[in-house]
This record gives sequence, C-alpha cells and structure tokens, in this order.
Amino acid sequence: MKSYFWHILFLLLSLLAYFTNLSSLPFVNSLSNAVKFFIYPIYELKSFVYERARESINTYVYLVHVSKENQVMRRELERYKLYKAELEACQYNLLQISRLMDLSGEFKKYNMAYTRIIAYDPSGLDTFILVDKGQEAGITDGMLALYDNMLVGIVEKAYVGSSRIRTVYSNDFSISASAGGKAYIYKGGFPEGYLLHVKVEDNIKKGEEVYLRLPDKNLPMLLIGVVDMVSSDSKGFFKKVSVKPLADIRSLSFCLILKEKP
Repeated sequence: MKSYFWHILFLLLSLLAYFTNLSSLPFVNSLSNAVKFFIYPIYELKSFVYERARESINTYVYLVHVSKENQVMRRELERYKLYKAELEACQYNLLQISRLMDLSGEFKKYNMAYTRIIAYDPSGLDTFILVDKGQEAGITDGMLALYDNMLVGIVEKAYVGSSRIRTVYSNDFSISASAGGKAYIYKGGFPEGYLLHVKVEDNIKKGEEVYLRLPDKNLPMLLIGVVDMVSSDSKGFFKKVSVKPLADIRSLSFCLILKEKP
C-alpha cells in the first residue's frame, strides 16, 4: 500500500507541476539543474555498469560454450588419432603378411607355419621372441624362423600353443654360415654378431653378405647379415669380423617357421 501511495503522490505532484508551469520559475529551474548535475552521472554510471556486466556475462557464456565444444573436439581428435594408429598398424601388418605370402618358389615347396609374434625380449637386446604357434601346429625345437629371405632365429623351445625363438642377436645363438665362398661359424650378439675362425689370409671385406650354410640340407639361402667391420691382430691367426644382422626384430609382427631342422 505504501508503494502505491508514493506512486500516486508523485503522479499528482507531476500533474501539478505541469499545469502550474513550475519549471519556469527561476529557483525551480536552478534546483532542477542541480538535481540533473548530480543524478545524471549516476544514471550514466548505472548504464555503463549494466552494459559492461551484460557484455561480460555474454562473453562468459560464449567462452563456456567454446570450452565445451573444444572438449568435444579434443575427444574426437583423440579418437581419430587412435583410429589412425590402428589403421597404420593394420596397414603395416598387411604389408608384412603380403611379404610373407609373396615368397619365391624355392621357399613355397617347404612346409611352413605362419606365426604372429606375441612377445619380445623385455631387456631390449632382442635375444628372443615368442610366437603364437607351437606343437599343435607341428613346430618342434630346432626349426628355423625367418622373415622374407632373412634368418630370424631358431626355435629354442616349442610349447603346446606357442614357441620361444632364440634370435640371431642372442649370445647363445650360433650356426654354420658362409661368407665370401667359405664356411664359418656365426655367433650372435647385440647389436652385432661375429664370424668365428676367419683366418688372416681370408678375403673378407666390409659389406660381404653372410648366409646360413647347411651343406647336408637342401634349404634355400637365408641371409643372416652383412659384414660391418674387419680387423686383424698382427700377432694372431684370425681376423675379428663383426656382422650386422639384417632382421629388425622390433619391426616384425609376423614370421615364418620353416619346418626343417638345420
């Protein structure tokens, strides 16, 4: 009721001032100018604060909306990155499988098992790998593991459903090899293996290819690696020949098990 009273009172006073033309009186005009002088800045400040507050609220709402959109886009981007990584992995695996399937005729006449690598040497020395097939697939100890035309290693232990392969990087790996038309023993090592019993007079040069040599077996030529360094001790009878294996164990996802023992 009080608010209505003051509204009615203000209306009556306004009508009185209008009909009596009080604004034309000098003291009223001066009073009105004084009131305007003090009141107008307050109204201007109020309008300024209102506009700035509205702009700030609109900016905040916009930034919140943009932040939500950024979060959605970030999740989408992470999802696309995951899809891209999976696609690249599938493409890489398909490339390896195609290379395994596209073997030369001399390999295709042998009985082989296609295996997938399921574990690597956790030490980082690539001394062994585990594959997903074993005795159930006809794999036994001592069979050769290869990729393309490169020797990967020898089956060290065949289990029922998996096999452990000792690779050409292992210090415990040794096999008959040939280089420069002569027979030697290749001994594994990381990052390089060695040719044993290379005489000083043997003409072994850097870049010479080292192959698996099995004179009593009619098996295809498997490349072990290439000679990386040749050094000789003037007091000794043999050269020191280091061999860089060509099989990049960590880049392989599949390998073949040749069901033949050396």
